[in-house]
Amino acid sequence: MFAEVVGISLGSPCVFRFRRKVGSEWERASVVTEPRSAYLLQGPSRTEWEHSIPAVDSLRYSITFRNFKPSHQPER
Repeated sequence: MFAEVVGISLGSPCVFRFRRKVGSEWERASVVTEPRSAYLLQGPSRTEWEHSIPAVDSLRYSITFRNFKPSHQPER
């Protein structure tokens, strides 16, 4: 439904976990997002990989912006 995802991570650091199916197994990768950092998910990180952020012990905020894929534009 969404194309690109842009975010700003505030407060405590967090770990972005990524996974994608390769044959019958999962390929996994992790990226640490430090406080006051920005991220952009587009291309394969949106189309081939699933992402998640596990719970953190300290306060964390995320300001997130998403845009719709052309095929999912809301009707006006």
